[in-house]
Amino acid sequence: MAGSKGKQPFKIEITEVPDTDKDGAINLDDVKYLLKRDKNTATPLKGSGDFRSDECIELLKQADIVVTNPPFSLFREYVAQLMEYKKKFLILGDQNAITYKETFGYVKDNKLWLGYDNGGTKWFQVPMDYDIPTESRKKIVNGVKYFSMGRILWFTNLDTTKRHENFVLYKKYTPEEFSKYDNYDVINVDKVSDIPMNYKGVMGVPITFIDKYNPKQFEILGVANSARWIGYKCFTLIQGRKIYNRILIKLKK
Repeated sequence: MAGSKGKQPFKIEITEVPDTDKDGAINLDDVKYLLKRDKNTATPLKGSGDFRSDECIELLKQADIVVTNPPFSLFREYVAQLMEYKKKFLILGDQNAITYKETFGYVKDNKLWLGYDNGGTKWFQVPMDYDIPTESRKKIVNGVKYFSMGRILWFTNLDTTKRHENFVLYKKYTPEEFSKYDNYDVINVDKVSDIPMNYKGVMGVPITFIDKYNPKQFEILGVANSARWIGYKCFTLIQGRKIYNRILIKLKK
């Protein structure tokens, strides 16, 4: 399903997906080509296109895999719906969604993880009248306007090769380099690449760790920041100084 602001939402039925421009990927140009062919159709929806509507739920039931960019403000609810209907999916979301209580529970239980291509900035096509105050965050290519957003990741429950690959660790633990949180026997790791190979206790690592997470190599215990914790009691304070959200992990043997 697709739609844009001020336009009637519609459903797309595609029977073939050729790479029309031979660039090795399926993009909007390929979709436009498909919709001009008789075998593929775009049918207006009767309602607003809200994923919670009965009409959209009925379409969801028919889907094998869901690939979309859901409303970020409704990310929790959208993921819960996909889980309820036991759907395979590949969706875009903000990096901070990892730390949502509901989303993190799926990550911890290995029901949700990150897909590929999660680095750098992603560009989204927007209407030409869409206001983008920051010049560096917009561009127009061949008469099409784009808006850039950082921290946008692919969330999925489709298997990937990278989640079965061991993350190479090279550092060794020293008390001088890795401080502990106030009142907790947990060391702080500022960079995912600095995770020590020989520390057997609990470590607080940046949330970007999830992109490197291999459930056979690491155990996820919880998530913490200076105000709350989920799954493992720990607040990320070092000598009273607040540290950003941390995923709490341990190395497996």
